[in-house]
Amino acid sequence: MNRRTAIERVVMGTVAAAVPQARAAGTELEIFVARWEKAKVFTLQVADAMPADSYDFKPKPEMRGYGQLIQHLATNNAFYISRFKAGEIPDSLQPPEKFDKETTRKYLTESFDFCAGVLKGITAADLDKQYPGRPNTPAQTGWDWVLHAFIHTAHHRGYADVYLREKGITPPRYSV
Repeated sequence: MNRRTAIERVVMGTVAAAVPQARAAGTELEIFVARWEKAKVFTLQVADAMPADSYDFKPKPEMRGYGQLIQHLATNNAFYISRFKAGEIPDSLQPPEKFDKETTRKYLTESFDFCAGVLKGITAADLDKQYPGRPNTPAQTGWDWVLHAFIHTAHHRGYADVYLREKGITPPRYSV
């Protein structure tokens, strides 16, 4: 084999090895977006499980009310995913002043939809980029921010289960 043929094989092997990685990154993002949509459905089920007249319920006085808890989840997810938009959050996602069930459910839905819209528009390269952190914190990658959002949702949805059980309500069955 001559030198030119050997170089061509090395280059073609490198290109062939890179193609599956590019496809895998795209697939990972598609999987994440699909999981985000399932998390939306499940989180809305958890939000819906609490009766409207109990949205101010607090298991302990120092805790947030149920509506405040669910809105906190929504507010922070919009913050995390807004990193891909230079921190810009639509006016409709400014935290509401009321914590009733109707307002909270609408706000939660809009937050999940905003996040899904942003996630559907990003690329694998966007996930590897660095984005500014909170004040006085280091920058983080796009993957860090989407995982913060996903973990944050699960964390506070778990708290919501405790609120429901304290009211004698069986939380929706996890089906994601």
